[in-house]
Amino acid sequence: MRSYGMVFFVSAAAALSAASRPAVRTTPPASAQAALARLPLRFEANQGQFDPAIRYVARAGNYNLLFTAKGILFAVPGSAPVSLALANSNPQALIEPLDPLAGRTDYFIGRRRQNWHTGVANYGRIRYRSVYPGVDLVYYGSHNLLEYDFVVQPGADPSAIALQFEGTVQPQLSPEGDLVLENAGRKLLQHAPYIYQEDASGARHAVSGGYRLLADGSVKLRLGRYDHSKPLVIDPTIEYCTYIGGNGQDQVNAAKLLPNGLLYIVGQTDSGQIPYINGAYNNDYTGLIDVFLQILDTTPAGGFQQIYSSYIGGSSNDIPLGLDVDASGIFYVTGWTTSSDFPMAGNSYQTTGGATNQGAFVFQLNPALYGGISLLYSSYLSGTTGADGATGIAVDANQNMYMVGTAESSDFPVSLNAFQSALWGTSDVFIAEMNPNTGSLIYSSYVGGEDEDFGENILLSANNLVYFTASTFSTEFAMAGYQYSASPFGGEDAILGVMDLTQQGLATLKYSTYFGGAENDAVSGLAFDPNGNAIMTGYTISPNFPVTPDAVQSTYAGDTDAWVAVINPNLPFTYGLLYSSYLGGNGGDAGTWVTSDASGDIYVAGYTLSPNFPVTGNAVQGAWPGGTNTFVTELVRGTSGSKGLVFSTYIGGTSDYMPTSLAVTANGSTLFVVGYGGIGLPTSPASYQGGYAGGISDGFVLVIGGLPSPATTPDGRPVIRKGNSRPTTSKNSQ
Repeated sequence: MRSYGMVFFVSAAAALSAASRPAVRTTPPASAQAALARLPLRFEANQGQFDPAIRYVARAGNYNLLFTAKGILFAVPGSAPVSLALANSNPQALIEPLDPLAGRTDYFIGRRRQNWHTGVANYGRIRYRSVYPGVDLVYYGSHNLLEYDFVVQPGADPSAIALQFEGTVQPQLSPEGDLVLENAGRKLLQHAPYIYQEDASGARHAVSGGYRLLADGSVKLRLGRYDHSKPLVIDPTIEYCTYIGGNGQDQVNAAKLLPNGLLYIVGQTDSGQIPYINGAYNNDYTGLIDVFLQILDTTPAGGFQQIYSSYIGGSSNDIPLGLDVDASGIFYVTGWTTSSDFPMAGNSYQTTGGATNQGAFVFQLNPALYGGISLLYSSYLSGTTGADGATGIAVDANQNMYMVGTAESSDFPVSLNAFQSALWGTSDVFIAEMNPNTGSLIYSSYVGGEDEDFGENILLSANNLVYFTASTFSTEFAMAGYQYSASPFGGEDAILGVMDLTQQGLATLKYSTYFGGAENDAVSGLAFDPNGNAIMTGYTISPNFPVTPDAVQSTYAGDTDAWVAVINPNLPFTYGLLYSSYLGGNGGDAGTWVTSDASGDIYVAGYTLSPNFPVTGNAVQGAWPGGTNTFVTELVRGTSGSKGLVFSTYIGGTSDYMPTSLAVTANGSTLFVVGYGGIGLPTSPASYQGGYAGGISDGFVLVIGGLPSPATTPDGRPVIRKGNSRPTTSKNSQ
């Protein structure tokens, strides 16, 4: 939370040019432009290298920014300059640099030394003090975007702020409320401001507002009613970002946020350069790829400090994919391994792995205990005739561990009460329940069809029913209940299933349905909304993927789109589909994780290669810089089209950034995104790893704060958004 009273955020960027291109190349190679595009803006002080009227200069891709006492000048090649000034502002405003950067700039112009300027200082931000009484203006930016905040002290008058543009430009307001400046075929876009206030509990509440275009071409800021005694902030921000890794291939694969603010993460490393904390289970990297565990304290007092870090693994490859944490703060982790010496502990159900094939593993580890005794339980779970691996885990109040995964072995362990005791296709889903205290395999079963089936996610409902997702090529996957569809739709379909593991045999499968369109559709994320409905996300290449009338995107945008859907398995047939929407642009897009806040708002993380992925005016990064970027989107049911998007943003540079998990605070004000990627993320000064460490990839943890909180009742309870209670379903063709 910023310490000042009121902040206005506006992002401006040079967009596209319709003017003719010169025949001779005058721009740097694409690789050089890409490298520059991922850097934050640097504000270079004028130490004699520019006209004396220019105080600072910033270079942003294909335009330059010149800062003078009167305002800012946008110098775009091929167009007349555009200046931004503040009407009736203080002409003597003090201009001061903030956040000194280590890099310096040297100028060697001509042969005369008096024209040489070396060691020119660069800064991360600059501030114009007291542009209006009680109002400061701060400039900063990243990824070739200029951003600026108006800092309004308590009691100051924000209505005095007036933006004035000079040059051959006429400001216009877009239907979305963005400010559009067109000049000789080029456009400068300033996104609509986004406003909220924070209450004593830290919850954020939206405040209406936007731009107001006056007859003389100047622009004022319009504000709705708000509490003048509290800070007013306009724009979500990246509050924290750190890489985790070394010079190899390091990934964060899963995360869970606890109510006390501790963020548990699990990942994989082949660099052996993850910092450890003495007293953890193991300080040593021992294999080709090891598991690493960490806990970050995200509370204000904790300051994102790493309070636990440990390795665990054998001498070969150990890949963690599923994580849960119980009420005592104990880790439960599952995945797959090719190590024959993966550490065992407790009453292991199976102490040897699947011979030369990969097998699933599961372990229970208490980070509050010292050294080796912290590993309470560990076991293999696999057959011997194929590759088996777990992808998800959930834990109940009795520490029973429920796992989902994929089995290729024909002798995968199954229990007497199994739904399906034999492997049917090339690979089947498996569902298993184990108790780490007794070491017993309470339940284990194949679930699948005649072709390839892949287990993905698992959750426990309030009454201990097991919800799972799978992706299948089988046309005869096991069906049950009043499913949305008992018939497959295309080459690959998503599966949602519900099981009661207290039952016997066929009675354990209570619900199972196909979901998708005519082409390939896969699922990768599963969550519950406040009403216990299943939220799913994944990717689709189907132009007729089922959507509901309140979809934020009702048509397929091309290549591959992400999708998000909400299903109530207790409602019969198509009535169970409460919400479904595409989410994407004309490039490749895929949802990888999904979650919900206390009001039912849906949060989706994924990756995108689309330059036109749907983003909102309050995005922390509004433009695609050219890489495989992470996207994070918040949407609401019951509101169709772009108005259903509360928040949507790119995150990344020109490398690849793959989100693997997503968590949100109950009030929806802060998002936690983990994954792995290359150089170019905006790491925080407080991050415990200063930047990208090299190699193929580093893990990352990124926190976005300042999102609007859900509506609440007078006694502080969240208002749960219902959406359409019985929406109809349409299938779109293109």
